[in-house]
Amino acid sequence: MVELINSFPDFSGAFGDKRIEKRAAQVLQKLTMGRNSSLRQITQDNAEQKSFYRLFNNESFSEKEIEQSIIKRCVDLSKGRHLLCIQDTTEFNLSGHSGRVKPGSGLGKTSKSDVLGFMLHSSLVVDRQRATALGYSYIKTWERKEEAADKHQRKYQQLPIDQKESYKWIEASKKSKELLDEAESITIVADRESDIYDLLTLADRDKLHVLLRSSSNRSLAGGGTLAEHLLNLPVMHHYDLVLNGDVRKGIEKRTAHMALKWSRVSVLRSKSKPSRGLPQTVELYVVEASEQGKRNGIYWRLLTSHIVEDSKDAMQMIQWYKQRWHIEQIHRLLKTEGFRIERSQLERGWAIRKLTLLAMTATLRILQMMLAYEDDHEQPIDEVFDQDQRQCLTMMNKQLEGSTDKLKNPSSPDTLKWATWIIGRLGGWKGYTSQRKPGPIVLQKGLARFYHVYEGWIVHQNFLKDVYTQ
Repeated sequence: MVELINSFPDFSGAFGDKRIEKRAAQVLQKLTMGRNSSLRQITQDNAEQKSFYRLFNNESFSEKEIEQSIIKRCVDLSKGRHLLCIQDTTEFNLSGHSGRVKPGSGLGKTSKSDVLGFMLHSSLVVDRQRATALGYSYIKTWERKEEAADKHQRKYQQLPIDQKESYKWIEASKKSKELLDEAESITIVADRESDIYDLLTLADRDKLHVLLRSSSNRSLAGGGTLAEHLLNLPVMHHYDLVLNGDVRKGIEKRTAHMALKWSRVSVLRSKSKPSRGLPQTVELYVVEASEQGKRNGIYWRLLTSHIVEDSKDAMQMIQWYKQRWHIEQIHRLLKTEGFRIERSQLERGWAIRKLTLLAMTATLRILQMMLAYEDDHEQPIDEVFDQDQRQCLTMMNKQLEGSTDKLKNPSSPDTLKWATWIIGRLGGWKGYTSQRKPGPIVLQKGLARFYHVYEGWIVHQNFLKDVYTQ
């Protein structure tokens, strides 16, 4: 039997109370069906609504246990795979709830001192060869205390790294390596905020690699800096990058002409900071992609422990780093255009944070379907949808297909791409191959509609079984 990649976390034994475990599974199902963080809107009646509110306010239903239930799903799925662990941080603005949310209940300052909310850092696991999302290897939520001193008062720069908020990048990497120990390899992918020397030294070139966007113009062992070194290198490869437009923002589709450089470098540890037992240098490769002929155009400077010897290797680093977009889509779905976490009516910050964790799980199937539509490997449908769900999808496909070839589902029924076409159509997508692929919000709407239909379909199937067995 094929294990479902997107089957919900197994809460069995997680909270020491079967009632809590059962209720948690019910909430997760309702979130997926209701595509909303409002418990009032996703519940059927007052009794169910009250039971959900009690769950989120129950201290036994803890963030830590929810996180563990989610991330342990990746353990079995990681065996023998080459993985990307894509890290990112986001924050939730709940300032509009300041007069209603109880103080000292899990909310505080964010990146802006006058904004009430909380922070979320996570690591999304993607199979780098098949580009399929498997789950999360690290999740952490926290708030910055409202009464906390600022960085200057705390002498932030002099603090040990494990006492800084930026330690999240290192901790997530270490925890991911520990959790996914049966993977063939792990590559940490992260943005400019992660450009920390400690993180660069974690790579062992065997099991754990790093691929980070550089923000610091680091000094090199041979003299000079990264920027100076790259400036003296010739352009080694050219490629075109097609950038999709955005009608809502008035951005037109265009093609960027990119120049590529790469080189091996020996990066020096900063002399102004304590050594912390770190090596004086770390051997890495730098890849630079810069847009030609455009002022303030696209510019990426990547540092990696992977060997980069030719244009194929360099382009592979670019492609892997571009997959950071997936975790950005997860965060987008959690917020205003998706589950609307920032509009939650819960009155305790702890409860909103727990709700966010469950919603993260509900976004996985949406992301999986998005990746399926771009997947040349044709991910099997039975890795995501079970047999009953596939039968329901078959019925719906017959209703959604048109009479012309242009409105026929173009994919094989044994692939996830076939199911994605159906879900996209349910979400309002027209289904033409010439049309832009269905986006995350469309797929979320379609998945919610599918679950509502599927629920009724199951009731009907059970009724038919009862009739035929009498």
